[in-house]
Amino acid sequence: MIELKTIKKRFSDKEVLRNVTLQVQTNELLSIVGPSGCGKTTMLNIISGLCSPDEGEIYINKILVDGKKGSKRIHVSPSDRGIGYVFQNYSLFPHMRVDENISYGLKAKHLPRHEIKKKINSLLDFIGLKDCTQCYPHELSGGQQQRVALARALAIDPTLLLLDEPLSALDPKTRESIRTDFKNLLEPLEVTSIYVTHDLAEACTISDRIAVMGEGVVEQIGNRDEILEKPNSKYVANFLGLNVYDGTIVQAASSPAKVKIGNIEILAPVIGKGDGEKIILTIKPEDIILSNESLIRNPKWCGCVCNNLTGKVSGIVQMKSSAKVSVDVGFLIESELTLSSFKDLCINKGKKVYVQFKADSLNICQG
Repeated sequence: MIELKTIKKRFSDKEVLRNVTLQVQTNELLSIVGPSGCGKTTMLNIISGLCSPDEGEIYINKILVDGKKGSKRIHVSPSDRGIGYVFQNYSLFPHMRVDENISYGLKAKHLPRHEIKKKINSLLDFIGLKDCTQCYPHELSGGQQQRVALARALAIDPTLLLLDEPLSALDPKTRESIRTDFKNLLEPLEVTSIYVTHDLAEACTISDRIAVMGEGVVEQIGNRDEILEKPNSKYVANFLGLNVYDGTIVQAASSPAKVKIGNIEILAPVIGKGDGEKIILTIKPEDIILSNESLIRNPKWCGCVCNNLTGKVSGIVQMKSSAKVSVDVGFLIESELTLSSFKDLCINKGKKVYVQFKADSLNICQG
């Protein structure tokens, strides 16, 4: 188990980590997601021992590796922490072949030659690159280099595996195809892992739990559904790309409840708060249907309490397989449609549409 207690780190006048407290369970794969500059890589460097925290404590399997023990300052060196590290740019040695790159850490331990060879063959089988053992890094594809970097990190049988955006150097198409392969490689390892990425889809694909970071703090931690369905703050909701609104409770005791966004009153799930209280409301773009008709025709919503608002299309962004449409209903709301639905609706800017969503698709979170 890995435990961070109130970790602080500052570079010059910038506070990079602010009282970060985090636990990673044994054999768990935790992803840390967040925008660039939020402190993700600094956290990995502190855990690995490449960088020291200004304050706080780090424990690996209940052993203090960074922090104070009485009046004594403890800092266990990176080589003595039993950590494998896969860097963002892989950091393979360009003058070494694949087998030499993988065996680098083993040779540093002065293991017998036959043990090293056995370990290399086992890892080459594991990553599916047995035919590339004599290749140099420049002769490999980006995906193959990433696998070699993973094998090198695993060669020392680490207690903890740290992965700093290991797929970010790949082109989008390759990255998407490798996500599943990477998950299949990591699952059987039974090694505690921390995986840093700015890509939420990547984190959702491979993780047991996800920690969302923002400006040096862990904003929320939970499994995929907890993060996606119940964001606990405006920051997390914005990071997830949700519609986010400041609202006011009009009738909390009624079922459904009634809330206001600006001057527009809408139906919401039952709220355990008092009338007049300020709240934050979120709703996923994919939970919103656009229609040319006022009648709600979705058979799955039969018997559900729904909102049905009228508005004008104010913006359209078409992507590869979907379209995001912004509608002004008295406040701006964004819907994500499949391209076929978008084309069927013949949507264009300025067109009048009906915006429909279930009351219970709204989530209430903290400020």
